[in-house]
Amino acid sequence: MTTPLEGEITIDKKELATLRKQYEAEQPNPSTSTTFNYAWGLVHSNVYHEIELGIALFQQIIPHNPSLRRESRYYVAQGYFKLARFADARNYAQQVLRDHPEDPQARGLLDAIDAQVQKDGLVGMAIVGGAIAAAGLVIGMLSRK
Repeated sequence: MTTPLEGEITIDKKELATLRKQYEAEQPNPSTSTTFNYAWGLVHSNVYHEIELGIALFQQIIPHNPSLRRESRYYVAQGYFKLARFADARNYAQQVLRDHPEDPQARGLLDAIDAQVQKDGLVGMAIVGGAIAAAGLVIGMLSRK
């Protein structure tokens, strides 16, 4: 049985609002735990700029909190995957796997990245192939006249 990527999970707007309220209440120095939870909620949003903010918050956590580094890198990779920034997603997933070679979440995400890149490549090739065929047809019709 396959399980969905955690990136396929979306957060309820009310839950995200609760996380945002807690994060804002702790300003100017929110706790690492609050920042992590808010970043997690943002990455699980379907709103582009919220995902970007979640990635940025996780990137702030990574250098300062070794105990959260694996999870933070994974969620950065997941955020980039949702934004279709596959090279960045792959980079962060590979960072997780470099330190934790057997990590099933990172391995699954890396497999999903590869599958999406391959799918996008095939779609792109089909579009280009269709355009070339159409151009050839037009040129053929014009050359007969």
